[in-house]
Amino acid sequence: MKLTRRIDSDQGSFDPVILLKEKGYTIAIDDFGKGETSLSTALYLEPSFVKLDRYFATDLATSVNKIEVIRTLIDIFQKKKIKIVLEGIEKPIDLAMAKALGVDIGQGYLLGMPKPINEIHVTRS
Repeated sequence: MKLTRRIDSDQGSFDPVILLKEKGYTIAIDDFGKGETSLSTALYLEPSFVKLDRYFATDLATSVNKIEVIRTLIDIFQKKKIKIVLEGIEKPIDLAMAKALGVDIGQGYLLGMPKPINEIHVTRS
């Protein structure tokens, strides 16, 4: 399950998500760091993945502020065993920086255009 919208800060509103997690569903928080997603929500839900908004990937290699924020988030989430996905990677230099910082998973046009599932060919590396 991927969460993209704000859930009320009342912890009771998280009950359906917690129940799904307990039943074995994988939880991901999408567009983290933009809009209404919050660090407190991520720490309370302890999802499997936090997907950082594409804002952080754009010109990452030349932005000291973005580098520091991602470094801090990696430190926080690794301690909780939450994997970080960086969305919107479009330049090789930003991919290299994401790797150097320790981002777990990259996503973006540089890595492959979205396409219909029947057109995807799986390869092993």
